Amino acid sequence: MRKLYGRPFSVYVRTVRLCLEEKGLDYELVPVDPFEPASLPVWYRDLHPFGKMPAFEDDDLRLYESDAILRYLEARYPKPSLLPAEPAALARAVQAMRVMDNYAYPAMVWSIFVCEVHDVQEGSMPRDLALSQSQAILAELDRWLADGPWLAGDALTLADTHFLSAIDLFAMTDIGCEMIDAHPAVRAWWQRLRTRPSAVATAFPA
Repeated sequence: MRKLYGRPFSVYVRTVRLCLEEKGLDYELVPVDPFEPASLPVWYRDLHPFGKMPAFEDDDLRLYESDAILRYLEARYPKPSLLPAEPAALARAVQAMRVMDNYAYPAMVWSIFVCEVHDVQEGSMPRDLALSQSQAILAELDRWLADGPWLAGDALTLADTHFLSAIDLFAMTDIGCEMIDAHPAVRAWWQRLRTRPSAVATAFPA
């Protein structure tokens, strides 16, 4: 039995859930919240020695770090494929995933969404820098989407599902909606992506 440990309102838990859903794989989501250390079960350190999320089990196999989990799922359950075989498209998909991790997550999620929705005074970077970085990210998504309906070309890949959660949270803010609206190709891609059954099944709690 596959088990995914984490909380529903987590960008990286959701990226794994989206992959599982797109591949049609059954799994159990086991609620664990490392943001509440006092309630973190002692046994969870056996699954994730650093006490973060997600962690994952597939029968006797145990993994942590979302990228490792995603690569395992793609290799172990290759149909449908969520990474391109063609080298340039594969490079684009991996590049997009790293852009989400290194630039979109700290700017759009931790410096815009968290500060505005949860009334936090300071994010992972100053607001002006976060907005500037978010603008650069949206411009790059626009550029990629000129090559096809998805971030790495003609087919949905992990690049798209990996980005969805950050864009969903960014869009929960007024400034995020405004910036997305200024990029019609991004908005059309986001709306197409968020109506997929996998996105509906894993939507963040209201």
